[in-house]
Amino acid sequence: MDAEKSNRPVDDHIEVAIDPSEDARLATAEEHRLTIREGLRKHYKACLWCMAISLTVVMDGYDGALLGSLSAFPSFRSSFGRYVDAESGYQLDAHWQLALGCSSPVGNIVGIYLGAYTVDRLGYKRSALLWLTWLTGCIFISFFAKHLSVIFVGELLCGISWGVFATLAPPYAAELCPVVLRGLVEIWVVMCWGIGQLLSYSVLFTLNHNTTQWGWRIPFAIQWVWPAIIAPLVLFAPESPWWLVRHGRREEAERVVKRLVTGGVTDEQVRRSVALMVETNRLEQSMHEGVGYLDCFRGTNRWRTEIACAAWSAQLWCGFVIASYSTYFFELAGLQSEDAYKMSVGQGCLHLLFNIISVFFVANFGRRRLYLSGLAFMGLMMFLLGFVALAPQTSAVGYASSAIFLIWNCGYQLTVGPSAYILVSEVSSTRLRSKTVALARNAYNVSLLINYFVSPYILNPSQGNWKGKTGFLTGGIIILFGIWTFFRLPETKGRTFEELDILFSKKELKARDFKSYEVGPEDLQDHKLDTSTC
Repeated sequence: MDAEKSNRPVDDHIEVAIDPSEDARLATAEEHRLTIREGLRKHYKACLWCMAISLTVVMDGYDGALLGSLSAFPSFRSSFGRYVDAESGYQLDAHWQLALGCSSPVGNIVGIYLGAYTVDRLGYKRSALLWLTWLTGCIFISFFAKHLSVIFVGELLCGISWGVFATLAPPYAAELCPVVLRGLVEIWVVMCWGIGQLLSYSVLFTLNHNTTQWGWRIPFAIQWVWPAIIAPLVLFAPESPWWLVRHGRREEAERVVKRLVTGGVTDEQVRRSVALMVETNRLEQSMHEGVGYLDCFRGTNRWRTEIACAAWSAQLWCGFVIASYSTYFFELAGLQSEDAYKMSVGQGCLHLLFNIISVFFVANFGRRRLYLSGLAFMGLMMFLLGFVALAPQTSAVGYASSAIFLIWNCGYQLTVGPSAYILVSEVSSTRLRSKTVALARNAYNVSLLINYFVSPYILNPSQGNWKGKTGFLTGGIIILFGIWTFFRLPETKGRTFEELDILFSKKELKARDFKSYEVGPEDLQDHKLDTSTC
């Protein structure tokens, strides 16, 4: 009988027991072996879908630049402002300037929490379609407004959608692409925000001489273009395989991964990729990790939430007051209205150019190094701006101040700008990603609200009238963020989500030691034993 069994041909259809841990280990090794060139060849479809979904961020960048520039827009000031004097002309009252600036961020705060809920329940794809529909209807309110209070309500409601999109695009990109491409696709998210800014500045520059009501209504109407472009793309986009795994739909996740890869990738490699997702999810469940907001502040997740919140809010504090009202700052520095908008258009072009250049830096340098070097450079520029502002105000001083700010902006787009989006998408655990991103984005929005509250009273000629001297204040804030970065920001470049779970679980490991620590099989085994005895 035994001889009969031994001579029986092997049936290819008999399933062999597969160790999911071994599959996950092999998938991790494949992630580390993958080069950028090979990653682009095999995963270009995933990159294209990430780029498509990230177009939603264009609208957030467009609206942010629009609201920050309306205070300097002639037709808007003449329609809703009051006459001050021959030199200043029409100016919006500081409280209305403040209210309009706060409208979208307040809506963002609400939208971010709603978006985290809808993404968890509906997935990335259906959430995007839901909020694109909401946005299309809310744009009507601002477009037909006849009073600033109506514009405030319209921007508040539109801001709910933009809050969702700002927290939807970065994690979607991180979950669709392999580790080696994660930083590069996040740069595209930053570029989309810059494209929105550039479009806003270009539209306002084109309509700068239009003194009729259409001068300010058309910029609002242009916002209808984007939902019409993006919604058809979202309809055909794949759902995140990580989201499918978290909801127990492994077979669908394998089909999505197979759809996204090309170039001779086998079914076995697809299975291993999904096995890594399953093992990461199981590992986080074994740590007794819940999926609520309070879980973001428990155990090692507290540090991860801190990093995400600080990284995103630093984007605003590094350009405190000035960056939020760049066009207005150019005017206050002494430039004419038309020249101020030209400078803003130039700023938008530099944004995109240096985001493209940042691809080299992100691919070759770690997030921690980029953050530290970027903060040092931007702090120097801000102090220089403050010293230039001490000179008597002339046209030359105005152009010098504007040029220094543009140089600051170039450094920002190379370092802190893209790094913040990458860190936020990498640092959180997979089960808490939508919640952590929501908290981080709202830390950004609270910082933005502080900017909008303080800016009119610091920059407005009838209030503080600080102008470029604000650079001293901002430079001091950058020093504080530099200290935080050195002691609290770890290196996440080149790590899978499972490896990051293990690194953050090692309480004795300092932030500056993350880069040199090598995660071995024994670490994974020790971690399983630790969590099994919790």
